Amino acid sequence: MRYSTYQSIYKPVNSEAVKSNIGQFRTFVTRIKFSTGLIKLVIASLIIFIGCSTVLTVFAGNENDLLPGGKIAVSQGETLWSISLEHKPTSMDTRVYIEAIKKVNQLESATIQTGQVLILPQFVK
Repeated sequence: MRYSTYQSIYKPVNSEAVKSNIGQFRTFVTRIKFSTGLIKLVIASLIIFIGCSTVLTVFAGNENDLLPGGKIAVSQGETLWSISLEHKPTSMDTRVYIEAIKKVNQLESATIQTGQVLILPQFVK
């Protein structure tokens, strides 16, 4: 038998090359950990920023400044959403204006009928 042991099959390992490769691997792993931490920080920051901007947008418009305004007759196919898109102030969130329409007209749900007359809210500037 020519190769009788495990060591005789393979070339001897150069320990300096192994140490160098381990050092490169550690550097690579450190970079990955840093990159992962940075990515987590960026994602958390974006979530906080988007959450805060959404809250500010939803609450833009004070219900205390609500006044009854003009009237509109509901046409076929119109919804509170489409009506509020046409008549809401430009800086106001559509959902807030829909809630204002419901409040002024004393509606319990968002269901409206064709021919129904709605009072459009106006806000004090």
